[in-house]
Amino acid sequence: MTSRNISLLIFISLFVTGLRGQETVEIRKKDFRKDTEQTEGFREAWKSIREGDKYYEEGAGTYNIARDHYLFAHQYNSEHPGLNYRIGVCYLLGDDAFRAIDYFLAAYNADPEITDDISLMIGRAYQMVEKFDKAKQYYMEYRQDLVPGEDIVKETNRIDKLIMECEYGKDLSANPRRVIIQNLGEAVNSPFDDYNPRFAYDDTALFFTSRRPFGKKPGRSEFDNKFYENIYISPVEDGKTFLEAYAPGKPFKARGNNAIVGLTPDGNTIFMYVGEEDGGNILAAEYKPEKDKWKKPKRFSKKIESDATETTVAMAPDGQTLYYVSANPELTTGGKDILVVRKNEKGKWSDPENVGGLINTIYDEEGVYLTDDGQVMYFSSKGHNSMGGFDVFKSVMGEDARWEAPENIGYPVNTPNDEVFYVTDKEGVYGFYATQREGGWGGRDIYKVISLGSEKQVLTLTRDSLVAGLNLLVKEPFLSYPEILSVDTTLILSGQVKDTIMGADTTIMAGLSFLNPGTGEVIARAMTGTDGFYRARIPEPGIYGVEINATGYLYYLDILDLSGLNPDEPAERNFYLQKIEVGTKVVLDNIYFETGKSVLTPNSYEALDQVVRFLENNQSVRLEISGHTDNTGSLRINTRLSEARAKAVVNYIVNKGITPGRLEYKGYADSQPVADNDTPEGREMNRRVEFKVLEK
Repeated sequence: MTSRNISLLIFISLFVTGLRGQETVEIRKKDFRKDTEQTEGFREAWKSIREGDKYYEEGAGTYNIARDHYLFAHQYNSEHPGLNYRIGVCYLLGDDAFRAIDYFLAAYNADPEITDDISLMIGRAYQMVEKFDKAKQYYMEYRQDLVPGEDIVKETNRIDKLIMECEYGKDLSANPRRVIIQNLGEAVNSPFDDYNPRFAYDDTALFFTSRRPFGKKPGRSEFDNKFYENIYISPVEDGKTFLEAYAPGKPFKARGNNAIVGLTPDGNTIFMYVGEEDGGNILAAEYKPEKDKWKKPKRFSKKIESDATETTVAMAPDGQTLYYVSANPELTTGGKDILVVRKNEKGKWSDPENVGGLINTIYDEEGVYLTDDGQVMYFSSKGHNSMGGFDVFKSVMGEDARWEAPENIGYPVNTPNDEVFYVTDKEGVYGFYATQREGGWGGRDIYKVISLGSEKQVLTLTRDSLVAGLNLLVKEPFLSYPEILSVDTTLILSGQVKDTIMGADTTIMAGLSFLNPGTGEVIARAMTGTDGFYRARIPEPGIYGVEINATGYLYYLDILDLSGLNPDEPAERNFYLQKIEVGTKVVLDNIYFETGKSVLTPNSYEALDQVVRFLENNQSVRLEISGHTDNTGSLRINTRLSEARAKAVVNYIVNKGITPGRLEYKGYADSQPVADNDTPEGREMNRRVEFKVLEK
């Protein structure tokens, strides 16, 4: 084994089942052939099977390539249980648990004993998509089928923990936090794993770690076949715009894996993880402002080194206390724990201590981080009341200078996936962390978390509605007219709410709520008149959430940046809403199909159910459902595919009880692009499903 070859991400891996099923499942040539007369089709399919097997056996880093080969072969024989199982594995341990379910069930229904772990894999896939009762059903089936042996106690305990995670998941998801979770976008994220964000230079730059290919001949880790880790920097403009990330090179790039794991409070020292044979070491690189240069990374302290793994680091504001994550078996209670070292009167670091069982569990902890005031610790854990994998937890420093019992920061920030490396900006307004979510750029992405606090009762519709004000039977946009809060104000905000379709002269009667993004408290409310004008009193310049409700218009929710304004001068902001009327088009987000097919996946159902509810509440409305593609492939195939997908959406809605005559479907292929087909991003936008209001 070569040195500097183990990546930090290896030690925060996703759920992995026992490999016996993945190793023993076979796709035998004689069983795969369906019809001896279809020789040519079989040859092409079998060639893809062999190519897929090669990439499958190389590891998770090439599962996506293996999956594409398997999917091509699947067109020849869609019933083979071994092929369906392997496609399911590629999806589950890749980026799409929803699709994994369909293939695992196809394998299970064809051969319930295809592998020893098929029930476990189905259970995990259901847990990942938050179908917790279904997951428990298959976990219990797997547990009942365990064969007595020396590992049965350990395996039973593992399944019991997964079942408990499902119970925690049900509780947490039943009481969701009101948050906006935004992907930082392609300037930061890539189709590969991106994680561990850390702000530097007074929040004007974001350092993070990525496993995207780097250099002319990018190397891959022998452990998971993914590209080596490298450190990247994204400049930050105006505190909110992330510019194109770049790899700074030396001293942040050495042979093998290099990951950023922490920063000192003054931002002048970066902690780096460098993978080694026996785990990994933490090095420190010091910044010299007078030379605008980082020095070569050096060992930080022998006190935090061991023969095991040391990963993330967090230093207290006074520089006298340092927390870090270690797998040192002499100091941990199981897996990785958070340890602490302190400087003595001579300025030397003390021997490390475990921060205690209130924080650490018998499972792994990771991603320790302290806020700028040192009073709040964020970390990820597989223990406590995690709903699956790593969840983010928060602990507050008590009056006795001890960390209080940690609290799960809640759903949907946390999911059954891994959520790790949670940090905040300098002001503590926004959170940033790494996870894998639907609609991401691929692998783990870095996301921004904007908290809006608890739900308010004055709104007619909740956040998860597709649109607001679509119930034409409701004559007023609010249950009751809100009043402006009686608070001291220093900033007067005014403007108009306007109609984006009818033009700037068309104003809207609407209700506005301004929220503190940290607490969710409504700090001001306003109501427009028939002229669309509103006037609100804002306590002080800052960043706020704004919600707008108006009958017959799309629901509006966004962040309003009023920071830096002069409180002695009135401020003006106009808002623009889209009206639902004949001809209005709405892109249906979160609609997913199997690759190259018109088969809806279960993660589409929630968005489609919103359309169903809209039609139930508006009995006179008729819709056209349209499918659209990019310009890749032939027009004939794209037309057929886009129409088939639109029809699949209509069929789903009709099966929910909507009269067929209220719906039409049509496939437009690539004839109505909304973006440039010359870029991957543009093509992604063009692949969509829309509805258009035909009658209301």
